[in-house]
Amino acid sequence: VSARGSWYPTHGLDFANFDLLFRYPSDLELVTPGEVVEDRTGGDWRTTRRRTSAPIRIAGFNLGAYEHARVVRGPYTVDVCANRAIEEALRQKPQVVVPLPPPAPLPPRRRRTGSIEPILVPPPPPPTPEQRLQGLASEVASALQFMAKYFGPPALPHLTVSPIPGTFGQGFPGLIYLSTLSYLKDLPRTPVTGHEFQEVFFQDVLQAHETAHQWWGNRVAVPSYHDSWLMEALANYSALLYLEKTKGRHLMDVMLDSYRSSLLEKSPTGQTVESAGPIVLGARLETSLEPRAWRSIIYGKGSWIMHMLRERMGQDRFLAMLAEILRRYDRREISTEQFRAVAAEFLSPKSDDPKLETFFDQWVYGIGIPTLRLSYSIRGKAPALRLVGTLAQSDVDDEFEALAPVEIQFARGRAITRWVRSGSSPEQFTVPLRQMPLKVALDPHRAVLRR
Repeated sequence: VSARGSWYPTHGLDFANFDLLFRYPSDLELVTPGEVVEDRTGGDWRTTRRRTSAPIRIAGFNLGAYEHARVVRGPYTVDVCANRAIEEALRQKPQVVVPLPPPAPLPPRRRRTGSIEPILVPPPPPPTPEQRLQGLASEVASALQFMAKYFGPPALPHLTVSPIPGTFGQGFPGLIYLSTLSYLKDLPRTPVTGHEFQEVFFQDVLQAHETAHQWWGNRVAVPSYHDSWLMEALANYSALLYLEKTKGRHLMDVMLDSYRSSLLEKSPTGQTVESAGPIVLGARLETSLEPRAWRSIIYGKGSWIMHMLRERMGQDRFLAMLAEILRRYDRREISTEQFRAVAAEFLSPKSDDPKLETFFDQWVYGIGIPTLRLSYSIRGKAPALRLVGTLAQSDVDDEFEALAPVEIQFARGRAITRWVRSGSSPEQFTVPLRQMPLKVALDPHRAVLRR
């Protein structure tokens, strides 16, 4: 069987109650969703039967020899399993060191020369996944509790986390596959894990992202591949909300900046990764012409789309929107257009683009990341001042429009924000002021995906 194929027990991806019977070697441990209703061992084989307490779409499972850490938070239980040893691919190899020759004596004189033997330096003791086991269990439990507070109950009340080799994770109902890299306190220094983004991703984001799939994908689903971006974008941005809550805004900005950089990387033909196609193409974005496009657009641009909606709505309205989606589409499917309609309900009164049609045309059904430039002057005298500004855009088609915030800052931390729409021609706007501002800034808090 394949490790992550489509052979797992399903009923056509419909929500259904599952009754699962497993027969497996008795020296291994089974992790899978559902409550145990039968468990017996006979010789070298063990038989376990489980039933789910709520309808799910797919039943994942794993087998291994594990160490455990369990955390209970209110009605929810998190059980994290760890391998007892690090996988071979992550073990550091011995290093061959050639010592420098001794310095020549002064004054120079004839000396005997000879070969210098290399020294084999053994690697440090390998880290063990168990070292971070209890901390990881607490982190997953905290993420589950944080999301349950705003979204409602997860797919199942018991969540098991089990390790899987590689750099990915996967979230089944009641079961998470988590990269073994997330179990390590200090990541091996490789090209994959050598900078701040990767540190944050494996230590903080990945487990929260897969936890978020207990809601996005396992309580709410989508009808087609055109809408699959929604589940990944909502799960990833839920993880970023948790990251912001626990570690501060800086690390969220690190992730968003890295996503933007990935989208703006160039192909050999000089085209950006983001220009490979709109996000609604889903899996069709992964092509030989631009193999990076699917991941960069679905996860990176998808997270930016959710972030821009949050900045447009405000934190409270955005979280209320997510809760409403789960209430309205619990164990049902939501399309991209249905998501747009729900999101529009949570915009502030008298919002520009009240149905979010322009927003979705540009960011969801279209491509392009604009360069935005602000110029302004202050005219008149207090208390009858006027800020006269111009917002210009470039690096996108003439049809592209973006709504960007201009923040006008005054003494004592007071500020006002004016949202200005860019277009094919420079957009002029005027803001009446009663006093001279200290600073005028275009999008100072990363509310728009831009160059």
